[in-house]
Amino acid sequence: MNRRAFTLIELLVVIAIIAILAAILFPVFSQAREKARQSSCLSNTKQIGLAFLMYTQDYDELFPLAGGYTSNGWLWNYWHAFPADWRPDICPPDNFRCQSYPNFWANSTLPYMKNMDIWACPSGTPSRLNLPSLYAAPRKPWGKISYNYNGLLMQYPQAGIVAPAELTLVWEARGKVQKEGFALTQPALVCRDPADPTCRYKPWNNGCQPGNGGTSAWFGHDGTQWIHNNGANFVMTDGHAKWRRLGAVTSPNQDVHTDWSVDPYTGYDPQGFPKYAWTDGCHLWLFRPDYDFSLHP
Repeated sequence: MNRRAFTLIELLVVIAIIAILAAILFPVFSQAREKARQSSCLSNTKQIGLAFLMYTQDYDELFPLAGGYTSNGWLWNYWHAFPADWRPDICPPDNFRCQSYPNFWANSTLPYMKNMDIWACPSGTPSRLNLPSLYAAPRKPWGKISYNYNGLLMQYPQAGIVAPAELTLVWEARGKVQKEGFALTQPALVCRDPADPTCRYKPWNNGCQPGNGGTSAWFGHDGTQWIHNNGANFVMTDGHAKWRRLGAVTSPNQDVHTDWSVDPYTGYDPQGFPKYAWTDGCHLWLFRPDYDFSLHP
């Protein structure tokens, strides 16, 4: 019987063809998987938006607190425990900081969802604060949270929002991450005066107004802001959620410049980490509740 086998060259050609096909198809499969995670995340943000709107109906159409208030003043630039009482170090019943945590937005809206898992984006990577002793002996299971609240809406009346369909309520502001046990407002009103029990948005008026709420700040990122196919999910104050492409035009030095009308940040590095935010000098541009977006389409 005459038998014929593959030559070495033929075998190498077949292997090369398989490798080329794999190189073409694997990114497509990866994008398809990420698209599915993006859809799941979008569903999460939609439910979160509805929870915020139900909260406002129960609290005189005012949006929830962006930071706790204690005898030491506003905790505007603090991580807040999620849920409120999981930390073993500061959560006996008489601790003043622990008492403020239930009023924080992530905890105050949770009864309208009854599911902590909604707060975790499926694309995010778990991340902890550098406090190993807390995680070693929790009072109860902590939650994972990927989304952040627009702190300029803190105690702001729903009727006072000029463009509800354009104003961000909740978004993936810390990047591609699931923060374990803690949440942070982004952006947050700067409220440094402990003697002033109010912390509310004060708009630009020929300059930044003095006192609590006259300016706002944003904090760093735990992961890339290009979370889902070079974008992120946002939920607006009218309750609808949508994906936005972040970063529009790449320049020769590989920085990405953006459209201020849809992107919170002025530019990104090649890994998708923001550099600066669009601002009017007092507050981040896209998060001002009194701004009429129709003036600059």
